[in-house]
Amino acid sequence: MISRSYDENVGLTDSWYGKKIRAYLNAYGTKYDFCRLYSSESGGNILTYNGTITADGDFESDELSGFISILNPTTVEVPNGQALKLDKSYKASKIILFKASKNFNDIKLNGVKQNILLDKIFPILNESFGITEYESWYVDISHRIRHGVSDIFLFKTTTVTKVFDIDNFVYLSYIATAKCDRGRGNAGKLLHMLCGEYIKQGKSVYLYAREERRSFYESIGFIPEKNEILYEKDV
Repeated sequence: MISRSYDENVGLTDSWYGKKIRAYLNAYGTKYDFCRLYSSESGGNILTYNGTITADGDFESDELSGFISILNPTTVEVPNGQALKLDKSYKASKIILFKASKNFNDIKLNGVKQNILLDKIFPILNESFGITEYESWYVDISHRIRHGVSDIFLFKTTTVTKVFDIDNFVYLSYIATAKCDRGRGNAGKLLHMLCGEYIKQGKSVYLYAREERRSFYESIGFIPEKNEILYEKDV
């Protein structure tokens, strides 16, 4: 029912899930084993990337759940409402899709670096997100930068990654500040600069965050749009 596909022009929905899959296809295509595209007879598509799964479209519950159980990924992202039957090793966490309001200011910041100093950015991500494999991270982000899919920004010790910009839908992630500099407002300043610039260009800016970060993002001008579920394997 679900088989590997090599068609980069496969039909994807206009959702965040479809855009995320499209961004990886734009960066890697379908030729690498670590980044595979699968299609279902029911019309859905699945991207597997380094032990993670993102699903887009419609699936039969047993079909998708069985596929996930075979691959045993570390994280599973599927549209909210998609029924899954996963074993108890997967924990469901609520994440919130936020949209930047039009109140973001197009401020000017001195010293913002773009797509450089990756060796200085990695320790911040390691400290904030537990990313430990520098070589894998470096190869991925530098590849996506070269292919025009992603950008990474550094302001003092705060970093933000533009994961993709597809059809004027900009998705930001890996927003982090070194522990020694937290509370100084640098994340808010960098986000205001980036979001203000993107909005001026007629784009919409989104990010996902967990419930405990709701107050921070709302305080700087993001609006919660909907709740989603992220499944993470308890290792």
